[in-house]
Amino acid sequence: MQAQTKPASKASSLASPVFKRLVKQSLFERPAARGLILFLSLISAVGGLASPFFQKIFVDRLMHQNTFAGHDMNFFFSWLEGSEPMLLIVLAFFAALAAQAFGLLANYAGVREGLIIQESLAKELYEKTLSTRTDEMGSTTVGEVVSLYATDIPGSSALVDQVIPMLASIAFPMIFAPIAIHWICGIPMTVTVSVMAAMILVNVVLASRQSRFFYRFKTLAAERTGIVNEWVQNIRLLRILGWVEDYEEKIFRKRREETSNRVAMVTNGQLMNSFGSSITYVLNLTGVAALVYLRDKPVTAGELFALLWILGVFLTRPFRQTPWIFTFVLDSISSLRRVAGFLEKRSSAGGFPKDEILPEAHAALPIHVRGLTLKFGDQERLSDIDLDIQAGEFVAVVGEVGSGKSLLVLSLMGETGASFREFKIGSTDALRLDLNERRRSFAFVSQEGFVMSASLRENIAFRYEVPAAVDREILHSLELAQFSLQGESVRDGLDTEIGERGVNLSGGQRQRVSLARAHNFDRPLVLLDDCLSAVDVDTETKLVDELIAGAWKNKTRVLVTHRLSVLARVDRVLFMKDGRILDSGRFTDLLQRSPEMRDFVASVRRGEASGETLKDSTQEGGTDVTGVEANDQPESLPE
Repeated sequence: MQAQTKPASKASSLASPVFKRLVKQSLFERPAARGLILFLSLISAVGGLASPFFQKIFVDRLMHQNTFAGHDMNFFFSWLEGSEPMLLIVLAFFAALAAQAFGLLANYAGVREGLIIQESLAKELYEKTLSTRTDEMGSTTVGEVVSLYATDIPGSSALVDQVIPMLASIAFPMIFAPIAIHWICGIPMTVTVSVMAAMILVNVVLASRQSRFFYRFKTLAAERTGIVNEWVQNIRLLRILGWVEDYEEKIFRKRREETSNRVAMVTNGQLMNSFGSSITYVLNLTGVAALVYLRDKPVTAGELFALLWILGVFLTRPFRQTPWIFTFVLDSISSLRRVAGFLEKRSSAGGFPKDEILPEAHAALPIHVRGLTLKFGDQERLSDIDLDIQAGEFVAVVGEVGSGKSLLVLSLMGETGASFREFKIGSTDALRLDLNERRRSFAFVSQEGFVMSASLRENIAFRYEVPAAVDREILHSLELAQFSLQGESVRDGLDTEIGERGVNLSGGQRQRVSLARAHNFDRPLVLLDDCLSAVDVDTETKLVDELIAGAWKNKTRVLVTHRLSVLARVDRVLFMKDGRILDSGRFTDLLQRSPEMRDFVASVRRGEASGETLKDSTQEGGTDVTGVEANDQPESLPE
């Protein structure tokens, strides 16, 4: 049985096992590669300090001063005292060049590792998206999921492609610099460390503010993307109802929040850069003062030059990067929390679909259901339904809007989180199947009829780059679905490009394309959710004659419908009310024995006579792109 679950929050907590796993994966998944980044950064730091060291000796030689006189390490470097000045310059040059080269290699290795992490996280997020049912999405919108891919996946990898290389390029210089300054210039390490610690503290404060701006920036962007996505999908309805201006104001209001946050973020960033630039001057003044006043020995020109090089050149980039590393750490953590929050959602829908279906695939399969129940929070939408559909039977499901018809069909495919006492497809226990295995037995057509932005050929075969060898089968499916290439204004035949969400097609055309696709899939169970609502009576008759009751006569078919004209053609009618199957039987038999059925039929006929229609998904009782009736959807998703 599938339990109802509470949707996860948008951002995971720091104590979440998923969040901890993602952090561990980012930092330690490829230890050899992470070690290589640290090693390259270490060599870069050593080269960066070796350059001023050789320059110090060169300057002292020019000033005829003994670089290592009385120095503890004189016996190690005495050989440099007699070396040619040009050799010292060459050594300083190559040391500086090596520092830059190894620093770039460390950054390259970090970027490469970041791409690997992004690929891994994106794949995991993709599989999670495929395996999450509609009711399990919680309050997460499509736009927010898009934002996870576009913003948070790259942000999550910052621990690898930004933080590790940058941390190494900052940590090694800041660790070695006080030691080098003490060793070369004789300045106490406590002085250097104290000044550097004060600078870092200010950077931490600025970075913490910047990280909050970054997190707010991503959150607002995700919210705006969700609103814009909803606006794009419903622009036609908004225009018809005259809500475009009000809805656009909602987008503009969110955009103004983004702008205000961005101004604050840029201002704080400029402050960070200004502070990072001024650090050099503070360090230089402090260093020179310490060199002059805290030493007993005379200052050599080489020592002064080396000190200014270390403080003014070697430590310039580390101090400028220090506030940003804290920003990147906190930014990456916030992205990982958002990704972990989505990954923590309960998912039951399975992952990647495959072509194989049950062993009995090509024969009509019976359906046996006992105790089908569906709750949204405390509200029971389907109540202890028992259902038996014989192999090859053609069953229609009817009832008032909100009676649970579409939810019943979606529950059979595992899209609602309904629970079952028993559920068999053929002789197979469907509850023991992976949801993908269960779904591979079904062909499904919703009222809207899903159409992707691709050629007509690709829409029927439902894959890209379809070989022309399958054109014959595709044309046959279109013919059965009453979609004529000559009569449907498709100028380029099967190569005709269909716009996003089928914008180039009418509602009836989208439904017929979806029916053709379902025929091309050739599944043993066919679920049709009011997919005749947008076609005229003549086309409906042909569809039933040639496809539903014709080509599919040996398949098990379930049709949710509001059209009375088709009910006389089905083997059995299921009449639903308040989430229950109130009665079932032949249409004429139900009319004779069921007052509720007669009232329903009378209601539908009054609606038809007054010109009302249930075709359009924008009207009450229509369906959204998932095929769920508008009134079948809960006001709030299940907990």
